[in-house]
Amino acid sequence: MRLAGTSARSVREQQREQSRRKRASARTLASAFPAVEGVRIELTFEVPEGRCPTPQSHLMYPPAPTYFQFDCPYGDCDGGFDLNDVAVSLMMQVAPRTEGTLVCPGSRPGPRVSRQPCALLAHYRIVVNYVSGSGSPT
Repeated sequence: MRLAGTSARSVREQQREQSRRKRASARTLASAFPAVEGVRIELTFEVPEGRCPTPQSHLMYPPAPTYFQFDCPYGDCDGGFDLNDVAVSLMMQVAPRTEGTLVCPGSRPGPRVSRQPCALLAHYRIVVNYVSGSGSPT
């Protein structure tokens, strides 16, 4: 009996399903951080050569899940950008903003069907708006 191999596509689908489950089970911003009125996450991308993906902007309001993971914009990549620790730390400190850069840890098809590191750079900016009078530095 021959066992079917796991294709890159099925691995990507499993990762995306796991991400959907984590997002569905995450607490809302309102319950986790009552002083947060909204969160804006801006992602701009940088690639050494080739076409650069379009910038992304994500707005989250109190009913949104406290989940800050975004798939790589390349559809054939199995990676993404996990900003959960950065965003949660920012809100726990009641700080208004942070910026940084992450490298996509995923892989994409390369020449001759081999997979190559994606290495797409994502420059992020997270801005948190707090409820007036919450003692936050808005």
